Formats: sequence, structure tokens, C-alpha cells
Amino acid sequence: RKADEGLATLSEDGRSPLSLRLTAYVSGLSFGIISGVFSVVDILVGSAGPGTVGIRGDSPYYFITSALLTMALVLLHTFWGVIFFDACERRRAGGLGMVVGGHLLVSGLTFLNPWYEASLGPILILTLCTGLWAFGTAGGSFHNVLKCLSCK
Repeated sequence: RKADEGLATLSEDGRSPLSLRLTAYVSGLSFGIISGVFSVVDILVGSAGPGTVGIRGDSPYYFITSALLTMALVLLHTFWGVIFFDACERRRAGGLGMVVGGHLLVSGLTFLNPWYEASLGPILILTLCTGLWAFGTAGGSFHNVLKCLSCK
């Protein structure tokens, strides 16, 4: 809110140039992109050096699973940003708890990484469910999706 007030004082008309939803989306997306960059760089460094993963009996699904997990984390951070900002604005503890709990759950599921199929499925399901929740939180509805798909 203080940053929003600062932006409002700098603008010509005295209003903030960013809405709360836009700020939430941009914050979540930027956290997601930074998370994804660090994940990809770590994977690329591991693939280029000696002792490359997957050659001597390791899972052949390491790289595809890492790519899918990176995608899921970028999306999850975006969705969490939207839900978190809305929960803070409307003072809803359930949304805050879901974001923190979801983050802990995804982080905990990555401990199963030698069994990639065990961690990837639940994380992708959580990503889908969180995306639907963020869509509803941002004001989306099934009726609007149908209108968009029918080009009306």
C-alpha cells in the first residue's frame, strides 16, 4: 500500500498507475520467473559437468521432470501471488494459509525426487487446482471462458 501511495504521488492525475490485481500478477510472475531461472541454471550446470545425471543408472526422466517442475513452479508462484494479494486485501486467513501450506507441500514433495513420478503428479494437480482458484479470485468465471471460446 505504501508503494501504491508513492506511485500515486508521482503520477500526473494523483492515482496509482497499477491496480491491485495487476500488481499481484506481476509480483507472482516475477517471483516465478526468478525461481524458474535458478532451477534451469542449476539443471544446465548439472548436465554439462562430469558425472551427468541419468547416465549411470539414474532416472532417464530427470530432465523432462525438471522441466515440468520448473514450469509448475513458475505458474504456482504466479497463482500464489494473485491469491496472496487478494487474501491480504480482504483479510482472509484461509487464502494466506493455502498459499503458505501449498508452498510447503510443493517443497516437501520435491524431496521425493529420486521417484519423479511420485512428486510430479501431485504438483501438477496442485498447480491446476491453484490456477482455478486464482482464476476465480481474479474475477474469472466459467461463463466468461465460454464467451471467450465462442468469440463473443
